[in-house]
Amino acid sequence: MKKIIPILCLFYLVALTSKAQNNISKIEVTGQAEIEVVPDYFEYSINLQEYFKTENEKLSIETLEKSLVKAVEEIGLKKDNLTINTVQGSKRYSSDDKPSSFLESRNYILKVKTINDINNLLPKLDNKGLTNTSLNKMTNKMQSEIEKELRIKAINDAKEKANSIAESVGKKIGDIILISGNEFYGLRKGWKSYDLNEDIKVGYGKFKTDIEVEKIKISYQVNITFQMK
Repeated sequence: MKKIIPILCLFYLVALTSKAQNNISKIEVTGQAEIEVVPDYFEYSINLQEYFKTENEKLSIETLEKSLVKAVEEIGLKKDNLTINTVQGSKRYSSDDKPSSFLESRNYILKVKTINDINNLLPKLDNKGLTNTSLNKMTNKMQSEIEKELRIKAINDAKEKANSIAESVGKKIGDIILISGNEFYGLRKGWKSYDLNEDIKVGYGKFKTDIEVEKIKISYQVNITFQMK
């Protein structure tokens, strides 16, 4: 009997604690922060494919690649800025629908700091060997600092909202009970692809512009639950 009484007291204490926790006044708010930044890092996709200069003379992918590396260095960039992304191939068929040769293609990623680098590069590339280009990614080199700043602003925004609501009912906010943040949106933005197969000169013209690159709008949200007292 003596053992049963302490056990019953323990259950009673746990029940009271659970009830007290459920009766805690709390408020959940969403804090938001947003900023626009100018991109200063770009990843540019370049696709080269072998082709026949004459009926029997094929321009190899190695030759096209050497020309690409030379063009990259001529505009003031290092060879290390260029990497191979994918390697593919396709068969060339003769008039009787029989495969007569194999054409290799390679996709490269070029890292640049400004759009002008791309403007200067395109006219130096082989018109027939260049099959497709696209600006795949643009971001800002201060990414970690930007994310930290947005996170702080979003938390402060949540505190202001919680304080405003609590004061309207004659209370104040207390400790944070729960906090959860969402992903950052907008930082790694892609651009449309330009197909240069139809008219390579028109493709060059699309990139030649004095207009400033579109700013990236980055946003962050955080959900915070505060105790009210």
